[in-house]
Amino acid sequence: MMKRCITFLLILTLFISIPLAADADFKRTKIAVLDFDLKGSGFETDDMGAIVAEWFITAFVKEGRFDVVERGLLKKILNEQKLGMSGIVDEATATKIGKLLGVKVIISGSVLKLQRVLEINARIIDVETASIIAAENVKSTAAVRLQDLVVKMSAKIIKNFPLEGYIVSRKTGKQKASIDLGRIAGVREGMEFIVYKEGKIIRHPKTKEVLDVETVETGKIIVTKVRDKISKADITEEIVPGVISFGQMVKSVSPLTPMHPEATVDRALRTSRSDRRSRRRAPVATVPQILYLLKSPNAKEKIRGAQYTVKSFPTNPQLLQAAEAELLKGYELKTRDRNHAEVMAWMCNVLGRSKQLKYKGTLEVVYKNAASKRVRKYAKKNYRLLR
Repeated sequence: MMKRCITFLLILTLFISIPLAADADFKRTKIAVLDFDLKGSGFETDDMGAIVAEWFITAFVKEGRFDVVERGLLKKILNEQKLGMSGIVDEATATKIGKLLGVKVIISGSVLKLQRVLEINARIIDVETASIIAAENVKSTAAVRLQDLVVKMSAKIIKNFPLEGYIVSRKTGKQKASIDLGRIAGVREGMEFIVYKEGKIIRHPKTKEVLDVETVETGKIIVTKVRDKISKADITEEIVPGVISFGQMVKSVSPLTPMHPEATVDRALRTSRSDRRSRRRAPVATVPQILYLLKSPNAKEKIRGAQYTVKSFPTNPQLLQAAEAELLKGYELKTRDRNHAEVMAWMCNVLGRSKQLKYKGTLEVVYKNAASKRVRKYAKKNYRLLR
């Protein structure tokens, strides 16, 4: 009888623990953003440091993976402790503030404006260890809006907080997988993750203490569908066919950097001098990410994919093949949708800027037969580039 009771209790404990584990919610990183200290002159208003902090907060909240302390509560706690809202604090003070607010990380920093130079410096302070875990900097000597620099800096800071999870399923014989991170964790369609597994354990030769565990990369995935707690993804790279499997770990890589909203089709056809200058810039996205955008059903994402291709990978065969396929699929479509014509025009730009003569025939067919006058115009312009 006692043996039966023990068995029953063990089974009951197992069934109770399973749903608890399954319902465990993703825990966002709790952070606080202090007002940025202003250095120099020429700021639009004296409280620009507070405005910059608000811009950062908005960027972090939109990302979905952070729990940001509300500024009213932050100000109340700082006033009680007779501390200022300024971003210039030492690590010990930041730790004190962080523990009072229950946060893991404090973002602080400064904004420098001197003549035509605009610079933002930020420090990421770990509350538990009272140490600076990262310092980031962005600078511009051109007529760039401060808010644009804040967006750029936010992306750099977010890189220090990658999303981490696990492969929860892999379809046998297919390049598809699912991960245990979803909308609640801040995952979005098009995000790229590195997949890896644990490798060799590194021990201290004398004490035998485990010092580290090597990680072995097995491939990369791109998210295609997002639900609340899970996401489906395409496997874009695999070190060995079939090596990505259930239980392996995933870590997000840097997010896509948005193109400037004022980018237009005509801007793609610039002089060779500005073209060479743009090619020297660092790529704003990876090839798998751009490929995903080019094949997206969303017109604006297709345009972004074409813009990224022209700017960073103008001769990549995968991207050129995808752009040609999209162009041939849609150039004859009769529609009043201006976005469709814009997409087709950008695909023409991708092929023209490749400088590869094999696309001359495709562009000739398009400029002679496209349903849209605008598409014919850009097909002809890019056809002439290949002469």
